[in-house]
Amino acid sequence: MTNLTVTVAIPTKNRYFSTLPLVLMGVINQEHSPQKLILFDDGEHRDLREVPLYQYLFGLLDIKNIKWEVIYGNRIGQVALHQLAIEMATTDLIWRLDDDTVPESDVLKVLIKHFADPKMAAVGSSVVDPKFYHIRPSFVQNKIEDLPGLGLNAQWFIDNGKPYEVDHLFSTFLYRKEAAKHGYNLALSPAGFREETLFTYEMKYNGWKLKVDPTVMTWHLKNPEGGLREFKVSEAWTHDNNIYLNAIQKFGVVPKEFKFIVLDNGLGDHLAFKLILPEIREKFKEHNIIMFVCYPDVFEDCGMPLYSIADALAINVNLSDYNIYKWMWDNSWVTSLVDAYRGLYV
Repeated sequence: MTNLTVTVAIPTKNRYFSTLPLVLMGVINQEHSPQKLILFDDGEHRDLREVPLYQYLFGLLDIKNIKWEVIYGNRIGQVALHQLAIEMATTDLIWRLDDDTVPESDVLKVLIKHFADPKMAAVGSSVVDPKFYHIRPSFVQNKIEDLPGLGLNAQWFIDNGKPYEVDHLFSTFLYRKEAAKHGYNLALSPAGFREETLFTYEMKYNGWKLKVDPTVMTWHLKNPEGGLREFKVSEAWTHDNNIYLNAIQKFGVVPKEFKFIVLDNGLGDHLAFKLILPEIREKFKEHNIIMFVCYPDVFEDCGMPLYSIADALAINVNLSDYNIYKWMWDNSWVTSLVDAYRGLYV
């Protein structure tokens, strides 16, 4: 597999002295060195060759025999720069890294091995925020139909399992240039919300394979300044999400809807809730019902997958929103607990 050549592509915007140097050191320290690194500067267009810190970093790239180049972008956002990376790269593979994603030293060495399969289009590592360090719940699988309703990516979590196939990838991954002929959706905003989802799913749609390899880790250091956070994110996300929903509809994808149930309370509360579970299942029969419970034995005869409260916390569920006693207080409830559950969920 060492015969496959790799270009690293890093779009960046005004993170010269925060996370970008850490990303470059992550590339420099790879056990399997890429052939080239292209830094796409969409920010202030500084001459980094004159900056002492970058003189050291570029010197280390030279020592590692990694060719490097800085390209000034037109300040129209990361999607255009990712497209330019495809057009410029002359290697077999392209490793796209965001300017706040720091790969551990074995990431490229492990990911490149998957391309022994000629149908492999792209492989991503875990991409974990150190402040959001949770085990992946089993229902988070990067199915394209799940994303609109669930809003979660499998790569966000730690996972002690084996590599697994997915429908789309997030943020940073290694991909085969040959599988990227369709390119990126350039109608997206400069923020590029869901750009990597559309890009990788189209690979899958065209008959290629995608994988997540959770045995290797890239750390996502979500710097509050620079990058897409310099755009009006809420407006950009609404614009891009509409493009995304229209695109997957054209691909024939029917988004799934989800209904969360959270029982972070006692055994008696679980038994009371069980009395209305048939009503909930009937009303939300077109939804995927996901139950987070403390006493799974209560529901063992219901034929439903059950998850722990720890899984709810892992996906940032606000437990207070599902606190039945808070709901009863807020609504001046005076009748039964069973009816209160009916009011909260049905």
